[in-house]
Amino acid sequence: MEPTVEKLETMFLKSEADLEYIERRLKLDFISSASENECSAKENVTVILNNLKSIKDKHSVLRSEVSKITDAQKESMVFIRNRLSRAMELIKLCHQASDLEV
Repeated sequence: MEPTVEKLETMFLKSEADLEYIERRLKLDFISSASENECSAKENVTVILNNLKSIKDKHSVLRSEVSKITDAQKESMVFIRNRLSRAMELIKLCHQASDLEV
């Protein structure tokens, strides 16, 4: 279960880097097209950059949620391991008390 969460984190980090690359690329593309098309291209750049900012904000929220889920999952795994270990100790004690070998 933990490798899956780590894989998700890696995918989110990669997608964040991809978004940043796309943002830089869009800025360059629209700056060059703005010089060719004048004012309308500048307005489009603003709208697209605002949309991109919104997407990046949503991505950050999702990444934060994945981080919280990862922390909760790790905590639950520690709890389960501790309970399982304690159960194994109790089974061992029961076997010893009844003179059985494990």
